[in-house]
Amino acid sequence: MNTLVGNYFGLIHLISGVIALIFGGLVLLLKKGTKTHKKAGYVYALSMAVLIISSFGVYRLFGKLGVFHALSLVSTFSLLAGMLPMLKKNRTPKDYETHFNRMYWSVVGLFAAFAAESFVRIPKFGTFWEIVAWSFVIIFIACFIIFIKIRPVWSKEFGTNRPALVQEEKNC
Repeated sequence: MNTLVGNYFGLIHLISGVIALIFGGLVLLLKKGTKTHKKAGYVYALSMAVLIISSFGVYRLFGKLGVFHALSLVSTFSLLAGMLPMLKKNRTPKDYETHFNRMYWSVVGLFAAFAAESFVRIPKFGTFWEIVAWSFVIIFIACFIIFIKIRPVWSKEFGTNRPALVQEEKNC
């Protein structure tokens, strides 16, 4: 299977990555705390788990563990740090804030990895590492600006509007 995906791990990595991109984007766009948001979030988390695990079977770039495998560990931390507060029975406003902070950056990391992976395939666009670096920098700066603008809205939703969110969760 010497193709775009390299091997079966690469194929699983590609499929789970596409699913994570779709559902990660949905989770950011959907109204928070709804049944649809939760279901999309679980699909995102599961597809990210598969993506992370499968990344350790992909060695085409270096033939051994490399910097992208280290970034998979960072993704693991971000995903776990974002999901664990939501698995608690009695959540606090801080749990919600932790959840949206960590999950937002989990999705941003995925978008940055997708941009880097996509742009390195464009010939004469720059060296591999230049493209990877610029892809990450551009995505992270853009998403940081968005985060600064949307964080107060989400903080209000999880803080002062907390009773409404709890009631909505009970209806799910």
